[in-house]
Amino acid sequence: MKKIIVPVLLLFIGLGSYWAIAEQQEPEVITYIKEQGVTIIDTFETSAGLTGYAASIQGQPMSIYLTKDKQYALIGNLINAQGDDLGEAALYELVSAPQNEKVWQILEQAKWIQDGPPNAKQIIYTFTDPYCPYCQRLRETAEPYIASGDVQFRHIVVGILQEDSIQKAASILAADSPEAALQQHIQHSGNAATNSDETASAEGRLLVEENNLLMEQLGLMATPTSVYKDENGHVRLVEGMPMRDDISKMFGK
Repeated sequence: MKKIIVPVLLLFIGLGSYWAIAEQQEPEVITYIKEQGVTIIDTFETSAGLTGYAASIQGQPMSIYLTKDKQYALIGNLINAQGDDLGEAALYELVSAPQNEKVWQILEQAKWIQDGPPNAKQIIYTFTDPYCPYCQRLRETAEPYIASGDVQFRHIVVGILQEDSIQKAASILAADSPEAALQQHIQHSGNAATNSDETASAEGRLLVEENNLLMEQLGLMATPTSVYKDENGHVRLVEGMPMRDDISKMFGK
């Protein structure tokens, strides 16, 4: 029997269940899929009678379904006549939820600027570039929720969109009051004051570069990218300007 080695970085995800899989003879088609760079996290059963495999490739979740004879595998969504994805819940719980919870813990330790009341019941981390029009639009959408005390944004200011995005972001982070500088930036639609203190500006630049690196390490590509907890306490990520349904969920409505 071929021994299956679990990568060290995935030890925190479904380890006990995975070793149970390892004790069985692995189907050849699953072995082939793993050889293509896919990491198998765990298995789950479906109402369709097919065994599902929760997996990931390059950090992205994917579902695989094994036929009853264990000779063939289907990769993608398995839906019923109502359009329900039979693997969606399992894929989230086994792959996305642990990854997203880790992201939340990382963001808690990041350099962010508070925008909203400290006792707000809904916390939203958002990656914000000073030149991002959709970041500005998202903030405008959030204004009544922030003003009512229901929502607190935590802006992780980055500089990625334009040549002087880093400098402009640095001027916000290096201000005597980054919170006040951010509000000035918001109220004047992106016209943040430039900090003339070269030492402070250099320190602000380092903070922006750290935020840029954090965004890259998390595999995030767009601003705004927002991270929040839904009504069930599950961590959710929304890349880009949220759609109407996402906004309702983000703001806890």
